[in-house]
Amino acid sequence: MNTPTPNKGGRPRKPESEQRLHPVKVYFDEQSYRKLLNKRRRTGMSLSTLVYELTVNGYVKEPFTKEETSLLRSLTGMSNNLNQLAHEAHIYHFSQMEERVRHLANDIDELLIRISER
Repeated sequence: MNTPTPNKGGRPRKPESEQRLHPVKVYFDEQSYRKLLNKRRRTGMSLSTLVYELTVNGYVKEPFTKEETSLLRSLTGMSNNLNQLAHEAHIYHFSQMEERVRHLANDIDELLIRISER
């Protein structure tokens, strides 16, 4: 009879093709090491993961700052308002909504410019 093996728990093993089997030791001067530590703090990655990503991909995508997140939330709210205005414009005549739509579109343009400048 085949008895099922008990589940040991924990994370399942990675496939062999995804395992990192070759360690590399790297030395940094003080200035470069400080830059690396600052980037680690901003991204929340471990040093080894950070060095790996920089080596393999050539860059590390940093998470959004609090200000960028706030701008994106504002953009989401404005987009929702614009969608509601478009819905109302279909119900009523667009000429009655034109002023509000233009104002909101200008606000969205300004916010997109601020986000793109980052």
